[in-house]
Amino acid sequence: MNPLRIGYDVTPLAGHRTGVGNYTEAVLRQMTSHASDLEFRCLSTGRHRVNLAAYPGVTLHRHVPLPTRVMYKLWDLTGQPRADRLLGGVDVFHATNYFLPPVAAARTVLSIYDLAFLKHPEWCSPRIVGPFSRGVRRFAHRADAIVACSEATRADIVTLLGIPPERVRVVYGAVNDAAPAPPPVEAARLLETRYNLRGPFVLFVSTLEPRKNIEGLLRAFAQAASRIPHQLLLVGATGWGMEALPQLLASLGLGDRVRQLGYVADPAHLPAFYAAADAFFFPSHYEGFGLPVLEAMTHGCPVITSRTSSLPEVAGDAARYVDPNNVEAMAEALCEVALDETLRAAMRERGLEQSRKFSWATAATQTLDLYRSLT
Repeated sequence: MNPLRIGYDVTPLAGHRTGVGNYTEAVLRQMTSHASDLEFRCLSTGRHRVNLAAYPGVTLHRHVPLPTRVMYKLWDLTGQPRADRLLGGVDVFHATNYFLPPVAAARTVLSIYDLAFLKHPEWCSPRIVGPFSRGVRRFAHRADAIVACSEATRADIVTLLGIPPERVRVVYGAVNDAAPAPPPVEAARLLETRYNLRGPFVLFVSTLEPRKNIEGLLRAFAQAASRIPHQLLLVGATGWGMEALPQLLASLGLGDRVRQLGYVADPAHLPAFYAAADAFFFPSHYEGFGLPVLEAMTHGCPVITSRTSSLPEVAGDAARYVDPNNVEAMAEALCEVALDETLRAAMRERGLEQSRKFSWATAATQTLDLYRSLT
Protein backbone atom coordinates (compact mmCIF):
# COMPACT_ATOMS: atom_id res chain seq x y z
CA MET A 1 0.00 0.00 0.00
CA ASN A 2 1.44 3.37 -1.03
CA PRO A 3 1.93 5.94 1.77
CA LEU A 4 -0.43 8.88 1.98
CA ARG A 5 1.33 11.87 0.41
CA ILE A 6 0.90 15.14 2.28
CA GLY A 7 1.81 18.53 0.82
CA TYR A 8 2.64 20.99 3.59
CA ASP A 9 3.37 24.72 3.31
CA VAL A 10 6.45 25.50 5.42
CA THR A 11 6.80 29.16 4.37
CA PRO A 12 5.86 30.35 7.90
CA LEU A 13 8.98 28.63 9.25
CA ALA A 14 11.29 31.18 7.59
CA GLY A 15 12.63 34.31 9.26
CA HIS A 16 11.66 35.47 12.76
CA ARG A 17 8.95 33.03 13.71
CA THR A 18 5.80 34.28 15.37
CA GLY A 19 2.86 32.19 16.55
CA VAL A 20 1.92 30.89 13.09
CA GLY A 21 5.46 29.72 12.36
CA ASN A 22 5.84 28.06 15.76
CA TYR A 23 2.51 26.25 15.37
CA THR A 24 3.30 25.12 11.81
CA GLU A 25 6.75 23.84 12.78
CA ALA A 26 5.72 22.04 15.93
CA VAL A 27 2.87 20.13 14.29
CA LEU A 28 5.13 19.14 11.39
CA ARG A 29 7.85 17.97 13.77
CA GLN A 30 5.44 15.75 15.66
CA MET A 31 3.76 14.39 12.54
CA THR A 32 7.00 13.47 10.78
CA SER A 33 8.32 11.79 13.91
CA HIS A 34 5.35 9.52 14.49
CA ALA A 35 3.48 8.97 11.20
CA SER A 36 5.53 6.34 9.36
CA ASP A 37 2.66 5.62 6.96
CA LEU A 38 2.72 9.18 5.55
CA GLU A 39 5.11 10.91 3.18
CA PHE A 40 5.53 14.66 3.61
CA ARG A 41 6.40 16.89 0.66
CA CYS A 42 6.99 20.49 1.70
CA LEU A 43 6.55 23.69 -0.27
CA SER A 44 7.91 27.14 0.55
CA THR A 45 8.18 30.54 -1.09
CA GLY A 46 10.17 33.68 -0.34
CA ARG A 47 13.78 34.75 -0.14
CA HIS A 48 14.78 32.33 2.61
CA ARG A 49 14.81 28.58 2.16
CA VAL A 50 13.77 26.64 5.25
CA ASN A 51 16.16 23.98 6.54
CA LEU A 52 14.19 20.73 6.94
CA ALA A 53 17.11 18.38 7.57
CA ALA A 54 15.81 17.58 11.07
CA TYR A 55 12.47 16.24 9.82
CA PRO A 56 12.94 12.58 8.83
CA GLY A 57 9.50 12.20 7.28
CA VAL A 58 10.03 15.00 4.75
CA THR A 59 10.95 13.32 1.46
CA LEU A 60 10.84 16.42 -0.74
CA HIS A 61 11.20 20.16 -0.22
CA ARG A 62 10.38 22.41 -3.15
CA HIS A 63 11.37 26.04 -2.63
CA VAL A 64 10.16 28.78 -5.00
CA PRO A 65 12.51 31.77 -4.47
CA LEU A 66 9.93 34.42 -5.37
CA PRO A 67 8.74 36.83 -2.67
CA THR A 68 5.69 35.27 -1.07
CA ARG A 69 3.41 38.20 -1.91
CA VAL A 70 4.48 37.98 -5.55
CA MET A 71 3.71 34.27 -5.54
CA TYR A 72 0.28 34.95 -4.07
CA LYS A 73 -0.47 37.42 -6.86
CA LEU A 74 0.74 34.97 -9.49
CA TRP A 75 -1.50 32.26 -8.09
CA ASP A 76 -4.46 34.64 -7.91
CA LEU A 77 -4.05 36.00 -11.44
CA THR A 78 -3.12 32.85 -13.35
CA GLY A 79 -4.05 29.87 -11.19
CA GLN A 80 -0.56 28.52 -11.92
CA PRO A 81 1.59 26.74 -10.95
CA ARG A 82 -0.58 24.19 -9.15
CA ALA A 83 0.83 23.56 -5.69
CA ASP A 84 0.34 19.79 -5.74
CA ARG A 85 2.06 19.50 -9.13
CA LEU A 86 5.05 21.48 -7.81
CA LEU A 87 5.41 18.63 -5.32
CA GLY A 88 5.08 15.84 -7.85
CA GLY A 89 1.53 15.05 -6.80
CA VAL A 90 0.09 14.77 -3.30
CA ASP A 91 -3.14 13.37 -1.84
CA VAL A 92 -3.73 16.23 0.62
CA PHE A 93 -2.28 19.75 0.53
CA HIS A 94 -2.25 21.71 3.80
CA ALA A 95 -2.10 25.49 3.36
CA THR A 96 -0.82 26.56 6.78
CA ASN A 97 -1.20 30.35 6.67
CA TYR A 98 -4.59 31.58 5.38
CA PHE A 99 -3.73 31.47 1.64
CA LEU A 100 -4.86 28.40 -0.31
CA PRO A 101 -2.93 28.06 -3.59
CA PRO A 102 -4.53 26.41 -6.61
CA VAL A 103 -4.26 22.62 -6.82
CA ALA A 104 -4.92 20.16 -9.63
CA ALA A 105 -6.28 17.15 -7.78
CA ALA A 106 -5.33 17.17 -4.09
CA ARG A 107 -7.83 17.49 -1.26
CA THR A 108 -7.11 20.67 0.68
CA VAL A 109 -6.82 21.80 4.30
CA LEU A 110 -6.61 25.49 5.23
CA SER A 111 -5.36 26.82 8.58
CA ILE A 112 -7.04 29.97 9.90
CA TYR A 113 -5.69 31.27 13.21
CA ASP A 114 -7.94 34.28 13.76
CA LEU A 115 -10.17 36.66 11.84
CA ALA A 116 -9.18 39.91 13.54
CA PHE A 117 -8.73 41.55 10.11
CA LEU A 118 -12.44 40.97 9.43
CA LYS A 119 -13.85 41.36 12.92
CA HIS A 120 -11.72 44.31 14.04
CA PRO A 121 -9.86 45.77 11.03
CA GLU A 122 -9.05 48.89 13.06
CA TRP A 123 -6.58 46.79 15.08
CA CYS A 124 -4.75 45.41 12.06
CA SER A 125 -2.29 46.70 9.49
CA PRO A 126 -3.85 47.70 6.13
CA ARG A 127 -1.23 45.40 4.54
CA ILE A 128 -3.02 42.53 6.28
CA VAL A 129 -6.63 43.72 6.13
CA GLY A 130 -6.80 44.22 2.36
CA PRO A 131 -5.19 41.04 0.99
CA PHE A 132 -6.45 38.73 3.75
CA SER A 133 -10.01 40.05 3.71
CA ARG A 134 -10.27 39.70 -0.06
CA GLY A 135 -9.07 36.12 -0.14
CA VAL A 136 -9.97 34.32 3.05
CA ARG A 137 -13.67 33.81 2.32
CA ARG A 138 -12.94 32.40 -1.12
CA PHE A 139 -10.17 30.14 0.17
CA ALA A 140 -12.30 28.92 3.08
CA HIS A 141 -15.18 27.92 0.79
CA ARG A 142 -12.79 26.17 -1.61
CA ALA A 143 -10.99 24.16 1.10
CA ASP A 144 -12.20 20.65 1.89
CA ALA A 145 -11.51 21.24 5.60
CA ILE A 146 -10.40 24.10 7.82
CA VAL A 147 -8.22 23.95 10.92
CA ALA A 148 -8.96 26.55 13.62
CA CYS A 149 -6.80 26.88 16.71
CA SER A 150 -9.67 27.55 19.14
CA GLU A 151 -13.42 27.27 19.51
CA ALA A 152 -13.60 31.06 19.45
CA THR A 153 -11.90 31.16 16.05
CA ARG A 154 -14.11 28.29 14.83
CA ALA A 155 -17.19 30.32 15.79
CA ASP A 156 -15.83 33.34 13.90
CA ILE A 157 -15.17 31.22 10.80
CA VAL A 158 -18.71 29.85 10.87
CA THR A 159 -20.31 33.26 11.51
CA LEU A 160 -18.14 35.61 9.44
CA LEU A 161 -17.30 33.32 6.51
CA GLY A 162 -20.46 31.23 6.35
CA ILE A 163 -18.68 27.88 6.62
CA PRO A 164 -20.67 24.84 7.85
CA PRO A 165 -19.48 23.96 11.39
CA GLU A 166 -18.72 20.35 10.47
CA ARG A 167 -16.01 21.51 8.01
CA VAL A 168 -14.03 23.30 10.74
CA ARG A 169 -11.80 21.24 13.05
CA VAL A 170 -10.33 22.76 16.24
CA VAL A 171 -6.71 21.79 16.84
CA TYR A 172 -5.23 23.56 19.85
CA GLY A 173 -1.60 24.60 19.91
CA ALA A 174 0.85 23.88 22.71
CA VAL A 175 4.24 25.00 24.02
CA ASN A 176 7.58 23.86 22.65
CA ASP A 177 9.14 21.77 25.42
CA ALA A 178 12.63 21.84 23.91
CA ALA A 179 13.62 24.70 26.24
CA PRO A 180 12.19 24.14 29.74
CA ALA A 181 12.20 27.00 32.19
CA PRO A 182 15.12 27.15 34.63
CA PRO A 183 14.40 27.51 38.37
CA PRO A 184 13.44 31.12 39.28
CA VAL A 185 16.79 31.90 40.95
CA GLU A 186 18.72 30.62 37.94
CA ALA A 187 16.36 32.47 35.58
CA ALA A 188 16.91 35.73 37.45
CA ARG A 189 20.69 35.24 37.27
CA LEU A 190 20.54 34.66 33.49
CA LEU A 191 18.46 37.80 32.94
CA GLU A 192 20.79 39.89 35.05
CA THR A 193 23.88 38.59 33.24
CA ARG A 194 22.55 38.68 29.67
CA TYR A 195 20.05 41.55 29.77
CA ASN A 196 21.11 43.62 32.80
CA LEU A 197 17.71 43.04 34.39
CA ARG A 198 17.00 42.91 38.10
CA GLY A 199 13.59 42.02 39.49
CA PRO A 200 10.94 42.28 40.46
CA PHE A 201 9.12 42.67 37.17
CA VAL A 202 5.86 42.13 35.30
CA LEU A 203 6.11 40.62 31.83
CA PHE A 204 4.39 41.07 28.48
CA VAL A 205 5.39 38.87 25.52
CA SER A 206 4.04 39.35 22.00
CA THR A 207 4.35 41.65 19.01
CA LEU A 208 3.58 45.21 20.07
CA GLU A 209 0.47 46.22 18.10
CA PRO A 210 -2.96 47.79 18.77
CA ARG A 211 -4.79 44.44 18.95
CA LYS A 212 -2.66 43.53 21.97
CA ASN A 213 -3.96 46.59 23.85
CA ILE A 214 -0.52 48.03 24.46
CA GLU A 215 -1.93 51.45 25.32
CA GLY A 216 -4.29 49.98 27.91
CA LEU A 217 -1.50 47.85 29.35
CA LEU A 218 0.78 50.86 29.78
CA ARG A 219 -1.92 53.07 31.26
CA ALA A 220 -2.85 50.35 33.74
CA PHE A 221 0.79 49.87 34.71
CA ALA A 222 1.17 53.64 35.14
CA GLN A 223 -1.77 53.65 37.58
CA ALA A 224 -0.28 50.72 39.49
CA ALA A 225 3.34 51.89 39.42
CA SER A 226 3.23 53.92 42.64
CA ARG A 227 1.91 50.90 44.57
CA ILE A 228 4.22 48.15 43.26
CA PRO A 229 8.03 48.04 42.98
CA HIS A 230 8.05 46.20 39.65
CA GLN A 231 9.39 47.06 36.22
CA LEU A 232 7.32 46.22 33.15
CA LEU A 233 9.21 44.24 30.51
CA LEU A 234 7.92 44.35 26.94
CA VAL A 235 9.32 41.38 24.99
CA GLY A 236 8.49 41.30 21.29
CA ALA A 237 9.04 43.12 18.03
CA THR A 238 7.39 46.49 17.50
CA GLY A 239 4.66 46.01 14.93
CA TRP A 240 2.22 48.12 12.97
CA GLY A 241 0.46 51.08 14.59
CA MET A 242 3.01 51.74 17.33
CA GLU A 243 4.41 55.01 15.99
CA ALA A 244 3.09 56.94 19.01
CA LEU A 245 4.54 54.53 21.58
CA PRO A 246 7.54 56.72 22.56
CA GLN A 247 5.25 59.72 23.10
CA LEU A 248 2.84 57.62 25.16
CA LEU A 249 5.64 56.35 27.38
CA ALA A 250 6.93 59.88 27.86
CA SER A 251 3.46 61.23 28.70
CA LEU A 252 2.93 58.54 31.35
CA GLY A 253 6.22 59.46 33.03
CA LEU A 254 7.29 55.86 33.49
CA GLY A 255 10.97 56.44 32.73
CA ASP A 256 13.05 53.34 33.38
CA ARG A 257 10.08 51.48 34.88
CA VAL A 258 9.34 50.12 31.37
CA ARG A 259 11.97 48.19 29.40
CA GLN A 260 11.48 47.34 25.72
CA LEU A 261 13.63 44.33 24.86
CA GLY A 262 12.43 43.65 21.32
CA TYR A 263 12.35 40.20 19.78
CA VAL A 264 14.21 37.59 21.86
CA ALA A 265 15.84 35.38 19.25
CA ASP A 266 17.29 32.75 21.58
CA PRO A 267 14.47 30.27 22.36
CA ALA A 268 16.34 29.11 25.46
CA HIS A 269 16.05 32.58 27.01
CA LEU A 270 12.30 33.20 26.71
CA PRO A 271 11.36 30.59 29.37
CA ALA A 272 13.68 32.38 31.80
CA PHE A 273 11.65 35.59 31.42
CA TYR A 274 8.47 33.74 32.35
CA ALA A 275 10.13 31.87 35.24
CA ALA A 276 11.57 35.06 36.77
CA ALA A 277 8.48 37.26 36.38
CA ASP A 278 6.03 37.81 39.21
CA ALA A 279 3.15 38.08 36.73
CA PHE A 280 2.40 37.84 33.03
CA PHE A 281 0.18 40.78 32.04
CA PHE A 282 -1.66 40.16 28.76
CA PRO A 283 -4.83 42.31 28.44
CA SER A 284 -5.20 41.67 24.70
CA HIS A 285 -8.39 42.69 22.93
CA TYR A 286 -8.55 39.65 20.65
CA GLU A 287 -6.59 36.40 20.20
CA GLY A 288 -7.07 33.45 17.90
CA PHE A 289 -5.38 31.27 20.53
CA GLY A 290 -3.09 33.26 22.81
CA LEU A 291 0.05 31.13 22.89
CA PRO A 292 1.96 33.51 25.23
CA VAL A 293 -0.65 32.85 27.93
CA LEU A 294 -0.07 29.11 27.63
CA GLU A 295 3.72 29.66 27.61
CA ALA A 296 3.46 31.68 30.81
CA MET A 297 1.42 29.01 32.61
CA THR A 298 3.69 26.23 31.36
CA HIS A 299 6.72 28.02 32.82
CA GLY A 300 5.10 28.78 36.15
CA CYS A 301 4.17 32.44 35.71
CA PRO A 302 0.85 33.76 37.12
CA VAL A 303 -1.36 35.14 34.33
CA ILE A 304 -3.52 38.26 34.19
CA THR A 305 -5.43 38.32 30.92
CA SER A 306 -8.65 39.40 29.20
CA ARG A 307 -11.93 37.54 29.31
CA THR A 308 -12.26 37.89 25.54
CA SER A 309 -12.07 35.74 22.41
CA SER A 310 -10.11 32.50 22.94
CA LEU A 311 -8.24 33.48 26.10
CA PRO A 312 -10.61 31.79 28.61
CA GLU A 313 -10.29 28.55 26.58
CA VAL A 314 -6.55 28.61 27.08
CA ALA A 315 -6.30 29.88 30.66
CA GLY A 316 -9.32 28.08 32.15
CA ASP A 317 -9.66 28.83 35.87
CA ALA A 318 -5.94 29.55 36.28
CA ALA A 319 -5.90 33.25 35.32
CA ARG A 320 -7.00 36.51 36.88
CA TYR A 321 -9.35 37.94 34.23
CA VAL A 322 -9.83 41.62 33.39
CA ASP A 323 -11.88 43.81 31.09
CA PRO A 324 -9.30 45.10 28.57
CA ASN A 325 -11.25 48.37 28.25
CA ASN A 326 -11.20 49.13 31.98
CA VAL A 327 -7.81 50.60 32.89
CA GLU A 328 -8.66 51.02 36.57
CA ALA A 329 -9.72 47.37 36.93
CA MET A 330 -6.58 46.22 35.15
CA ALA A 331 -4.42 48.28 37.51
CA GLU A 332 -6.19 46.81 40.55
CA ALA A 333 -5.73 43.25 39.27
CA LEU A 334 -2.05 43.91 38.61
CA CYS A 335 -1.50 45.23 42.14
CA GLU A 336 -3.44 42.34 43.66
CA VAL A 337 -1.32 39.70 41.95
CA ALA A 338 2.03 41.51 42.14
CA LEU A 339 1.78 42.10 45.90
CA ASP A 340 0.35 38.77 47.08
CA GLU A 341 2.87 35.90 47.04
CA THR A 342 0.29 33.42 48.40
CA LEU A 343 -2.06 34.25 45.53
CA ARG A 344 0.77 33.96 43.01
CA ALA A 345 1.75 30.52 44.34
CA ALA A 346 -1.83 29.29 43.96
CA MET A 347 -2.03 30.75 40.43
CA ARG A 348 1.24 29.05 39.47
CA GLU A 349 -0.11 25.66 40.54
CA ARG A 350 -3.41 26.14 38.72
CA GLY A 351 -1.55 27.37 35.64
CA LEU A 352 0.75 24.36 35.53
CA GLU A 353 -2.26 22.05 35.83
CA GLN A 354 -4.14 23.88 33.07
CA SER A 355 -1.13 23.88 30.73
CA ARG A 356 -0.93 20.07 30.84
CA LYS A 357 -4.17 19.90 28.85
CA PHE A 358 -2.31 21.05 25.72
CA SER A 359 0.31 19.08 23.79
CA TRP A 360 1.82 19.08 20.32
CA ALA A 361 1.45 15.29 20.20
CA THR A 362 -2.31 15.71 20.50
CA ALA A 363 -2.32 18.48 17.90
CA ALA A 364 -0.38 16.28 15.47
CA THR A 365 -2.66 13.28 16.04
CA GLN A 366 -5.76 15.38 15.38
CA THR A 367 -4.22 16.86 12.23
CA LEU A 368 -3.23 13.43 10.93
CA ASP A 369 -6.74 12.14 11.62
CA LEU A 370 -8.09 15.01 9.54
CA TYR A 371 -5.79 14.19 6.62
CA ARG A 372 -6.83 10.53 6.67
CA SER A 373 -10.52 11.45 6.82
CA LEU A 374 -10.21 13.29 3.50
CA THR A 375 -8.82 10.37 1.49
